[in-house]
Amino acid sequence: MTRKFSINGKKIGPNQPTYVIAEIGINHNGDEQAAIKLVDAAIDAGADAVKFQKRDLPSIYPQEVLDHPERFEQGFQYMIPILKEVELSDDAFIRIKAYCDLRNITFVCTPFDPVSADFLNSLDTKAFKIASADLTNSALLEQVAAFKKPMIVSTGMSTWAEIDQAVKTLIKAEASFALLHCRSVYPVWPREVNLRMINRLKQYNVPVGYSGHEIGITIALVAASMGAEVIEKHITLNKKDKGPDHKVSLEPYELKRLIRDIRLADQAIGKEKRFMLRGEVLNREIFGKSLVATRTLYPGEVISEKCVTIKGPGKGLPPDRKGELLGKTAKRTIKESTLFKEDDINDTQSSGFDTSKLGNWGLIARFSDYQAFLPYKPKVIEFHLAEKDFQIPFAPHRHLDCQLVVHVPEYLGDKLFDLCSNNEQIRLASIALVDKSVSLTLEIAKHFNGIPRIIMHPGAMSLQAKLDKRKLRENLDMSLAEIRKKWASEAITFLLENLPPYPWYFGGQWKGNYFMESEEICEFCSRNDVSICFDLSHAALFCNARNQSLKEMVYTLLPFASHLHLADGYGLDGEGVQFGEGDIAMDEILPMLAGFQGTWVPEIWRGHLDNGKGFVRALEYIVDSGYLKV
Repeated sequence: MTRKFSINGKKIGPNQPTYVIAEIGINHNGDEQAAIKLVDAAIDAGADAVKFQKRDLPSIYPQEVLDHPERFEQGFQYMIPILKEVELSDDAFIRIKAYCDLRNITFVCTPFDPVSADFLNSLDTKAFKIASADLTNSALLEQVAAFKKPMIVSTGMSTWAEIDQAVKTLIKAEASFALLHCRSVYPVWPREVNLRMINRLKQYNVPVGYSGHEIGITIALVAASMGAEVIEKHITLNKKDKGPDHKVSLEPYELKRLIRDIRLADQAIGKEKRFMLRGEVLNREIFGKSLVATRTLYPGEVISEKCVTIKGPGKGLPPDRKGELLGKTAKRTIKESTLFKEDDINDTQSSGFDTSKLGNWGLIARFSDYQAFLPYKPKVIEFHLAEKDFQIPFAPHRHLDCQLVVHVPEYLGDKLFDLCSNNEQIRLASIALVDKSVSLTLEIAKHFNGIPRIIMHPGAMSLQAKLDKRKLRENLDMSLAEIRKKWASEAITFLLENLPPYPWYFGGQWKGNYFMESEEICEFCSRNDVSICFDLSHAALFCNARNQSLKEMVYTLLPFASHLHLADGYGLDGEGVQFGEGDIAMDEILPMLAGFQGTWVPEIWRGHLDNGKGFVRALEYIVDSGYLKV
């Protein structure tokens, strides 16, 4: 198990975004203002941290070397004058560190001696870099480890025995550290980089990265794709500047390209957990095959080879489970051409569960299947309308002891429902669909308890183009005002739903442009005095896409929510995943919902099938986990 740690709140390790350090080093050439410009360039490029170097030269070299470098080898003759010229003053470091704090980028620095290490610690430096040259300097390793700050240790110019000894020293000192593969020559040629060492360094079960001295961005990008969890690259304002590192450094536009491509690589690499994309599930249902009954079977009959064939759609038991099905006894009447289900092989019926502590919970239904859910005694029924539902009569035989929530359809024929649309025809058609949904809701509300609520997707999606948020906000303002004005005399509540970054419509992935970020949702809700249906899965996917904290988003938006859609989520577009099968830390998130006074439903994709089996599994998970107690 790899030991993970955090630097200034950002987690470092497997399944985390690549941590990118912009190595300023001595490329400021002793000019404090140049250092500030390099910090700004790193921020603009999207780096997680900037790194400097700090030396107290008398602590490193004999005085004779400092006074008369010409008496020594050529390397000393070249480097000593440069190091003396470029070393920033302590006061300059204090100001640079303060500027980094102000601009919200992490200040990291390499101490080359004990005096510098103590000075940097006095600045509350959040993480320390250990240069390759000091990998064998156990005294410096122990000194810095004693600060109890994260350490990033380069392994250039060293043997495996020396790396092994350094790791033992750091583990004994209880340090939190990462190891960076490095080649300490300037520049290093691609044939000499040997990126396979990234995987070999992982034997130490600590985060591993790459510190690059090659020219260009390709090698660092490949390192990130091979599993480097930290990437360090030099940055300069001008590669032609005087100094040893400028020629192997990236200019600001190059660093920006590198970080952009690393973020794409992070998304492409994903995680080891296997799941199907929503589009894959749709295609599987359309093009996949299932086991199908060749004739009507009655309870008690044995299911034989002659009773089973293979046909589409892919909504039932897949063909490779035929061996499990044959020889089973039918427990229900299975009509000819009916799909065999999991229940025909295993008894998967719920053993019963106590929902008394789950508050105002409910289930999502259609007009055609809601009656199958009533035995579970939900306190809320939420109808997700499709356009054809307006033609289905709703005539229950009795009053339903539930609250009513209705979700407006997401489609306008071959167009998308969009209250934010810049196309006035679509915007007005969307309002008309809301009006139609409200009329239907008021008609059926007499069968339910309390004031009904209407959930609306704001819209604001596009296939390629990035839309203007200001205009989208104005359009949504206008649409909401028009809807409210028409229905002002009716007892009904309107809710807007937070949206995912990459929703699936018409079997393809679109791009969200508005009503995803906490700030914009809070601003809109406060200004318009409107509540939201908070969709946990949508929020998780947005946070994954933007590398933001889901806990912070839940904390910020929960006060504006009066209804919840709860499900797990995965990656950037895996919404509505069954609880425990996504990557949401449910042990952290569900307790935050304790005491929620509104209503909520599990919104598991395809959860309504087979008498709501997916919804029931979700409720069982929540009950068994004990995380959510209201």
